[in-house]
Amino acid sequence: MLLLCHGDNTQIGNAIINFSQNQIVEGIALSHTPGSSEIMINEDGIYQISYSLTGVGDDIGRFNFNAILSVNGTPLSDTLNEGPVINASNFNNRETRTATVILRLNAGDVLQLNGLSQENITYTNARIDIEKIG
Repeated sequence: MLLLCHGDNTQIGNAIINFSQNQIVEGIALSHTPGSSEIMINEDGIYQISYSLTGVGDDIGRFNFNAILSVNGTPLSDTLNEGPVINASNFNNRETRTATVILRLNAGDVLQLNGLSQENITYTNARIDIEKIG
């Protein structure tokens, strides 16, 4: 059971990330409607979740964003992926957060990826790969 989604949305600030397309879908343990943020868990199990989220700063001078997974609308604090706060006028305002976590999920759960920022960050690219491993 595998689901690989790709996003090319441009959301700003704190945002629940939408995934515009499903690239690989195998089995029925997971489902996703292209264009939405919600990944439906259809079978109880242990899932390996890997994601990549790219953010671009809209303003020069300060840059920071974090990523976190949420289940049923509740952020999972142990999945928080924090980035450094950069204060400079001569840096590339682009960073990517990547992480792999293993979670026990239940049928009916809804998984989402969230970008967190106090700055104006545009999330230009996102990818999430989910595999049921147990």
